[in-house]
Order: sequence, then C-alpha cells, then structure tokens
Amino acid sequence: MKTHVKALVVGGGAVGSSIAYHLAKAGWKDVMLLERDELTSGSTWHAAGLLPLFNMSYATTHIHKYSVDFYKTLEEETGLNAGFSIVGNLRMAQTQDRMDEYLLYSSVAETAGVYHEFLTPKEIKERWPLVRTEDLKGALFHPQDGYINPADVT
Repeated sequence: MKTHVKALVVGGGAVGSSIAYHLAKAGWKDVMLLERDELTSGSTWHAAGLLPLFNMSYATTHIHKYSVDFYKTLEEETGLNAGFSIVGNLRMAQTQDRMDEYLLYSSVAETAGVYHEFLTPKEIKERWPLVRTEDLKGALFHPQDGYINPADVT
C-alpha cells in the first residue's frame, strides 16, 4: 500500500470526487480518494441535486454556470450517465419589488453569460396554460436550469 501521495482527498461524496476528478484532469498523477464507507453514503446521498443558475453573486453564478456546462459534457467524456436533466426554472413575481430584484439579478447574469428571459403574464400563460397569472407582475425564466442525481454524478 502507498504511504505517500501528492494529494489525498478525504470523502467520496460529490465534493471529494469532484476534487479528485479535477486534480486528475489538471495532470496530477498521484491522487488518492479515501472514503470511510461507500461512495456517496454521506450527505451526497441526501442532496436534492438542483442546479439553479439564479444567484445574486457574480462568483457563485460562475460556479453554477460551470457546473451546468460540466454536467452537459460529463456523460460524453466518461460514458456514464450522470443523471443530468435540463428542465428550466420559472421564478414568478407577484410584486414589483420581486421584479426589481430579478432585474438587478439580470445584470449579474448578463455579465456572467447566463441566458435568461423575462416573461410577461401573457407569455407565461401561453407557455404554461395551467399557471394562474392574474396576480403576477412577470417572471424570470432560466431554460438551462436542471438537476442531477448526486449519487450518479459522483
């Protein structure tokens, strides 16, 4: 058994596996991943796996965008199903304050290169006829939002 490695990653959940993967992709040859039980048996097992692009932080928005772009290509690269599904995300606003918040977010999203759309109540009703729109000011739609199965992606 090896007694020395360049990088020792402790924890075989989504974060630990991601760190080991990215170190290997960066060319590190001497990486070891340790897990006390089974892969994904800790908090990863309980995670919802949501991948929302909406965030008021420029840095966090970049991380979220990277994640979505990464999961789109992971299955091609590995041949393994990561359980990634793009379903979109509709954030509806009943108040002008909420719409103003979405407008502020829009500037963050545009700077980070995150595609999004503003929809009027009429446009919402046209796309999703079952949505009650009478009291809405509008909505922010992210067509690239999705979810993963955390255990599968790990």
